[in-house]
Amino acid sequence: MLVTNRLKNQHLLWRAAFGPMAENVSLLDNTNPTQLWQTLLQTSSGQPIQLKIATNPLQQNEGMNPATLSADAKRMFLKQSKDELKDMNSTWLRFMINSKAQLLEKMSFFWHGHFACRSNNSFFSEALINTIRTNALGNFGTMLKAVSKEPAMLQFLNNQQNKKGSPNENFAREVMELFTLGRGNYTEADIKEGARAFTGWGFDRTGGFTFRKNQHDDGEKTFFGQTGNF
Repeated sequence: MLVTNRLKNQHLLWRAAFGPMAENVSLLDNTNPTQLWQTLLQTSSGQPIQLKIATNPLQQNEGMNPATLSADAKRMFLKQSKDELKDMNSTWLRFMINSKAQLLEKMSFFWHGHFACRSNNSFFSEALINTIRTNALGNFGTMLKAVSKEPAMLQFLNNQQNKKGSPNENFAREVMELFTLGRGNYTEADIKEGARAFTGWGFDRTGGFTFRKNQHDDGEKTFFGQTGNF
């Protein structure tokens, strides 16, 4: 079978983007695949347009205490968040379909699946997606650290409850098992010490990352054979 430019370009666009656009199909025969790849890189080199759909009710109502909200108020906020999540999904889908930054959106979609997270808070979910899209084509370590400080992830993996003297291991375990190393490449001791290192990581009512120093275990820890105050 002769592998033509068309086939090479179709393959590239399905892997590195969301497939050929109808208006560009006629160009697939005569475009050099290397040139097409360079075009994908160029069109995705800038910063993505940020999703700005969700609102933060806690930020808008400074005196509001979620713990004292009535059942009706909670239902109202949950409905608002659900509606915003739908709008956010459809907006991001339009970006994937129409944006010239096809490589960036494809990799954002990939990393969105890698950093599995669920949140009913539309404001937190939007912030996580924007962080992933901002770092999708950059350094993995930088993206991992940024994602690890997002309120959606900290809340989903219970690190808001990870405190000195009572470490919650969920966040540290998933960082190693799902996001980086995979099973068999760390020990239970590494998880326990990693959890101690993450004590005090949390977020405030505005959704901003905060390091709660009084809840951090500043004792010596041994992690992957290295000892220090991590």
